[in-house]
Amino acid sequence: MTKQLIAIDIDDVIADSTESIRQLVNSRFGVDLTEAHYSVRGQYSGYYTRIWQEHGLSDRFSYSDLEDEMVIDQSHVPILEGAREAIYKLSTDYHIVLITSRDPNWEKATRRWFKEHFGIDDLNIYFTGNYHTGVKKDKGELCRELGVSLLIDDNPDHCLSALKHGVRAILFGDYGWHVDVPQDLVRCRNWSMVLEYLKHA
Repeated sequence: MTKQLIAIDIDDVIADSTESIRQLVNSRFGVDLTEAHYSVRGQYSGYYTRIWQEHGLSDRFSYSDLEDEMVIDQSHVPILEGAREAIYKLSTDYHIVLITSRDPNWEKATRRWFKEHFGIDDLNIYFTGNYHTGVKKDKGELCRELGVSLLIDDNPDHCLSALKHGVRAILFGDYGWHVDVPQDLVRCRNWSMVLEYLKHA
């Protein structure tokens, strides 16, 4: 029986990116923003910038500063709890590709990060770009082109894009940018819930 192909996002699904940003900003500027500060309700676009504006940091720091660092090194980014074990388990039943809105310039450092955490060199990673790069491809469209049957992503817009293109979707996590989410969208707050859902899907 042919394995189905599933696509998984990276940031805040596999990599605990928001936590790494919180720690980096706290360390660099001597502030003590908590996880709660990074859980406020708000739209996905510009989410971090609004937090920094609220706490007087926006004139000292921008998302582009983070991007410049992520091109070079991502070793400070922790892996999200349960992600490694879940992906190993899923790989026995599915073919897996990674689809990310990261800047394609991050690819070399991203692959090093996966090598460090998963010991894998030959991952299929697709970089769609984002509004910072000025080049962006629709994730749902890419999933359809690749023959993906399911997308796991923390961005509601990407999940809705997948559904629009006939691809099932799981909205992952419990984040502040999960606003105006349709009630019928499948939601799994952690990797244990993803595995449980797929057992019965």
